[in-house]
Amino acid sequence: MVGMNELNRTYLPINSYGVIGDCHSAVHVSPDGSVDWGCLPDFDSPAIFCRLLDAERGGYFQIAPTEGTIPGSQRYLRGSNVLQTRFASIAGEIVLTDFMPVETLSAWPYKAMNNNTWTRDDGSCHCLVRIVECVHGEMSVTMRLKVSPNYAADACAVELIPEHLGAFISSGQQHVALAIVGANLLPSYSVQVVQESNEAFATIVAQVTLREGERLLFAVGMGRTAQSARRLVEEELPTRNFDAELAHTLHAWRKWIAGSSYQGPYAEWVERSALALKLMTYAPTGAIVAAPTTSLPEHLGGVRNWDYRFTWLRDATFTLYAFNVLGFTEEARAFTHWLRRLSYANGEDLQIMYGIRGERDLTEFELHHLSGYCNSRPVRIGNGAADQKQMDVFGEVLDCIHLYRRQGCFERYGETLEGPLWSMMRMLVDHVCAHWQEPDSGIWEVRGGLRHFVYSKVMCWVALDRGIRAAEQMNLEADLARWIAVRDQIRADILMNGYDTNLGAFTQSYGDATLDASNLLLPLVGFIAPDDPRMRSTVDRTIEQLTDEHGFVYRYHADDGLDGSEGTFAICTFWLVDNLAMQGRIDEARSLFERLLTYAGRLGLFSEEIDSENNTSLGNYPQAFTHIALINSANNLRKAEIRMAEHHTDPLIAAIRLQK
Repeated sequence: MVGMNELNRTYLPINSYGVIGDCHSAVHVSPDGSVDWGCLPDFDSPAIFCRLLDAERGGYFQIAPTEGTIPGSQRYLRGSNVLQTRFASIAGEIVLTDFMPVETLSAWPYKAMNNNTWTRDDGSCHCLVRIVECVHGEMSVTMRLKVSPNYAADACAVELIPEHLGAFISSGQQHVALAIVGANLLPSYSVQVVQESNEAFATIVAQVTLREGERLLFAVGMGRTAQSARRLVEEELPTRNFDAELAHTLHAWRKWIAGSSYQGPYAEWVERSALALKLMTYAPTGAIVAAPTTSLPEHLGGVRNWDYRFTWLRDATFTLYAFNVLGFTEEARAFTHWLRRLSYANGEDLQIMYGIRGERDLTEFELHHLSGYCNSRPVRIGNGAADQKQMDVFGEVLDCIHLYRRQGCFERYGETLEGPLWSMMRMLVDHVCAHWQEPDSGIWEVRGGLRHFVYSKVMCWVALDRGIRAAEQMNLEADLARWIAVRDQIRADILMNGYDTNLGAFTQSYGDATLDASNLLLPLVGFIAPDDPRMRSTVDRTIEQLTDEHGFVYRYHADDGLDGSEGTFAICTFWLVDNLAMQGRIDEARSLFERLLTYAGRLGLFSEEIDSENNTSLGNYPQAFTHIALINSANNLRKAEIRMAEHHTDPLIAAIRLQK
């Protein structure tokens, strides 16, 4: 831990951060009280705090004991995404409560949409609130605020407003307001706000000694203009009732998570994963981001650094499946409406990913002025994979709608599959019929050329299968004879060309002998039974050839057109847990699941990958994929335990198994 008088400190482990959000954006809070990453007011806004990607140049917002050697410990308040950091010493103890006020967690109050484009709101109501309170003794507290607009690329002007104990920071495009509230209630009013300068950006510093029962509130908001930011400092933020907003925010999160129907093992882990996934939904549209960060590396010092602040159709549908496991359906309703409003004329025009308001242009470029997390260059903004051809996305979208229909959600919300939605589905199925034989870039978005990936072919089969089921069960207009013939043709093609009898496994693509962890999904989507000999042998080969010494799974070992290496993928390891559980290998599945849990951060959050050799987390954080898989694996373990208990003749042993 470094002292507050030091402007810079070394990089903290990726999974050491707490994350808070308001279903518009999110910020990352370190155990030493520093917000090191923050994009306001939206997930895809240019970062105003980016010390996570450049420890020297990037901005941050730290509130901590002036004596910087006092360690902090973090926890989430029960059933919420409200974070507390506690600092304790012999002299005293302070508690820092961080939250982003929410009006609602639902997408439905937001209807501002013109020409298939959702409009931004002013953003001023979306802010970061930090309450620091002394609960014992006394302690000197220092606040340091260094705003680095536009990923630390834009110069900014800082103006202190001493009479209001605040400041506003303005660049050409971003305007930030700081208000310090409650100082006038302190018996010894002694807050001082000063401005320091360093090489690139000014730092605002405030210092005060708090005694037991005293507190200060710091609020940071965004204005559309410099004038609106000044108004936030002078009028709006100081007069808001943030105590009431904290109570409302806690109530909103707790009311939402109380709607979970999950009853099974690892309930605390499942709840935290659900809250993390909900945090990554964008309430104005129903879109879901893959992660709220960019360019956290898949290998320290490597180049596999990507921007995940967008909506992959694949990731979003996986998220909705996890929500469905827990009994949440409103998110699927919102996403389905968002999906229908995307701009595409036909299947060829459907992108694999979009911006959170439906933007198609996600041009990828590099920020050369940032050094990257632990000097992992380049830092990327945008994502070139948006232009890739990935045939699996059709199956994932249609499976999502199929699940929504199967759960009776159309009837629940007074909607129907007939009409525009069925026209969209039929168009997607017809597109797959015409193009399933073509190569693509695959689920892992390889940049080494198009191939016939097995998983992509399987998801083409899923697209046909889900379309056929809907047409048959609801008597909808469709070219069923053709669809059924193509579905059968795809299945036969996969079994002939995608399974290597010498290797004893499904392969990554046709004509090679490379294993791919995505094939662990085949029984999960219903393509093949989990106990089919071909699937059993695929699982065995995966364990033999694609796992590390801890049993964690790599995606593949093959050239993908990119330099460098990567860690094991947490989601792939959870897929292995699923297969082991479905095959009745419950002890193996549970043991692997629990080993994975030990690599979460102290707050129960996961990044994308794990370097088990160095005990580090890698990749963007928190990662929706990982938390989706955790929920599904916990549920699959629960179902496997129930099946085993039902088939066990000794009632005592059966009861013991169910309690595990």
